Amino acid sequence: MEGPATILTNPQTGEEKRFAFDYSYWSHDGMIEQQDGYFSIAPNNSKFADQNTVYRDLGVGVLRNAWDGYNSTLFAYGQTGSGKSWSIVGYGANKGIVPTFAEQLYKEIDERRHSSPSTQYEVKFSMLEIYSEAVRDLLHPSDDKRHGLKIREHPKKGFYVEGLKTQFVDSYDAIEKQMDEGTLNRTVAATNMNATSSRAHTIVGITFVQKQKNEAGQETAKTSVVNLVDLAGSERADSTGATGDRLKEGAAINQSLSALGNVIAALADNSNGKMVKVPFRDSVLTKLLKNALGGNSKTVMIAAISPADINYEETLSTLRYADRAKQIKTVATVNEDPTEKLIRELKTENEKLVKLLQEGNLPADIVNGDRENMSDAELAELRKDLEEEMKAELEENEREMEEMRKSYEEKLEAAQRDVVVRAIALFIINAVYVIKCCKTATVNIYSAALRISLISIKYFVACMRQ
Repeated sequence: MEGPATILTNPQTGEEKRFAFDYSYWSHDGMIEQQDGYFSIAPNNSKFADQNTVYRDLGVGVLRNAWDGYNSTLFAYGQTGSGKSWSIVGYGANKGIVPTFAEQLYKEIDERRHSSPSTQYEVKFSMLEIYSEAVRDLLHPSDDKRHGLKIREHPKKGFYVEGLKTQFVDSYDAIEKQMDEGTLNRTVAATNMNATSSRAHTIVGITFVQKQKNEAGQETAKTSVVNLVDLAGSERADSTGATGDRLKEGAAINQSLSALGNVIAALADNSNGKMVKVPFRDSVLTKLLKNALGGNSKTVMIAAISPADINYEETLSTLRYADRAKQIKTVATVNEDPTEKLIRELKTENEKLVKLLQEGNLPADIVNGDRENMSDAELAELRKDLEEEMKAELEENEREMEEMRKSYEEKLEAAQRDVVVRAIALFIINAVYVIKCCKTATVNIYSAALRISLISIKYFVACMRQ
């Protein structure tokens, strides 16, 4: 690493390839471990980049965008074991961007409440994973990993996950508990390259709303949606030693990352003046990242690479991926509107949808597109799908209006009830799991199960104290 440049040397030929980015960080060596476990820069070594350095360069901008009302996305890409989860989430005292962002957000909220007591601040949290093209809610997980939540498309919001729960959180401790629970439910497994390899893409969503009255006395809402994405690592079967389910998971991961690569390539071409269709619909991942990559969002990409010479090809591929991604241009706008205007627009939209459903008249521009080439059965199937989409849109609009009408205290009370219920459920599930493991499992599996249950007990006790 030389300043913002990353230099890659071919271990066989000695040929150097140079890539320029906004920042290039070295975190392989040159650190010392503090008593609390934090890795800081070793004396007389200015090369190592600690977690605070990365947050200062990248996370502070995401936090500033949130206060200004812009949507932001930060995602990490790279091969398995290269440090994506380390950068996004972190471990122990070495907090990543997500927990540090949340901690700083609440510090600033507390400061501004004193200086501007009339302004209300609301924070909502969600956490999902995409496992083999199925979406799972990590805060309300289902045992069935193969059939997840449905992806719908809203005319204004774009793609969203139907049924994904967003948890109202009123402090950093509350977010930390939600993250601990979500992390506990993530799909991980051991491979030859990583003992805790992520087998799914994880998306943490933080919605930040600032409510205040404007000069005309109207209540206005400035909203920022922050998505922090930990992509599963690209991998080669011969390197990871994957077989069976691990091999299938790796294939699904690579397929979705390939679709993301195609989207990035198309968007880069469009930014350079070419008119290319962007294949957002090719995977669940690219649908959910549509706004982040080609819409209303300020986006940061972290490319995590390995310094090992045996990973030269994967590292080169990651750097080329990032080099292409930096050419993409997004256009972000401030999300600020009077609350009553937003409710009125949703009501009008719902009235139109109800009328279309009652009359059985589906949007002509959609139905008539390929009507001449479709059979009656195909038309009936299309009509059924469109009706489902419209009903889902109707329900989503109703849910948004209900949320807008609720007071801060009502939202907080509902969130606290939900946390307690989930804490009890998590405690019971893991207790039963440990009992089963005690009867049938090996020592290693028993130890892992016991550790998981102890974490859930700690979470349960913390929730009971609220």
